[in-house]
Amino acid sequence: MENFSEIITWLFVVANTGRVLAYLPQIFAAWKCQNGAASVSRLTWGYFAVAHMTGVLYAAYIVHDTTMATVFFGNLLTCAALVAIVTWKKRSPSIAKAQNDPRVHGQ
Repeated sequence: MENFSEIITWLFVVANTGRVLAYLPQIFAAWKCQNGAASVSRLTWGYFAVAHMTGVLYAAYIVHDTTMATVFFGNLLTCAALVAIVTWKKRSPSIAKAQNDPRVHGQ
């Protein structure tokens, strides 16, 4: 049964490390977006960040698993980075001006 636990542990590490990498295209798309990243939901990604924070806390303080805590922390950082970028884009004056420009929207 010990081998089965090790396999599950490695599956967790690989899958969730991959998830950190899977967030990167969304982060780059939001960074390059010219309309304030209007199609990215800060509520959704903020919730993901909070969920990952609970994973960090659970892993660190309940099951005392540093690997699990580190993986959740990586997911937390990437979600938080996306929320920060989108918030910055939505508050940027030049982007707000562009959102009201009909040429940006093809009108």
